[in-house]
Amino acid sequence: MAGVLSVAAGAVPLPGQAAAGAWSRQCAVSGVSGNGDGSGGEAQRQGDGERAPGPGASRLIVVVDDDRSIVEGLALLLEGWGYEVLTALSLAELAQRLPQATGRPGLVLADHFLPAGGTGAQAVEMVRNHVGAPVPALILTGDTTPERQAEAAALGCRLLHKPVQIGPLKEMVDGLMTGEG
Repeated sequence: MAGVLSVAAGAVPLPGQAAAGAWSRQCAVSGVSGNGDGSGGEAQRQGDGERAPGPGASRLIVVVDDDRSIVEGLALLLEGWGYEVLTALSLAELAQRLPQATGRPGLVLADHFLPAGGTGAQAVEMVRNHVGAPVPALILTGDTTPERQAEAAALGCRLLHKPVQIGPLKEMVDGLMTGEG
């Protein structure tokens, strides 16, 4: 099961680890073009194969999704990659938690469909307004319609189609966090 973000009993296997079970809802990456290659630029690599953060780069990623298992799974995965994570299950929770952030968010990773008719685009705008500057973003969705792609492009966001594969997700996250995505 290596290579696919999977949650079983609240845990996400890190790359190279096996999952304890299957989870029916998986998340996957494809670029805005829908080519599925996850291309988004190559970040700088250090000698050990890890990506080097850019100068003054934030390590904080905001994750917003209405599915607790996805939020918890992504948080564990991102923390395993060395990032700090602020999570929220709704726009209302994001509005409460964002002012408590210990740093400037460097990336927003949000589901497109959120509770109470909210959207990932609204989450991205909320974070950008809070920061007062552009913040890279990845919108997660199973909706492959051209409208979702156009909406993401208009916001300057990357669009990730579910199910998300771990390798391409890591490349995109690292690339966007180092300013090379």
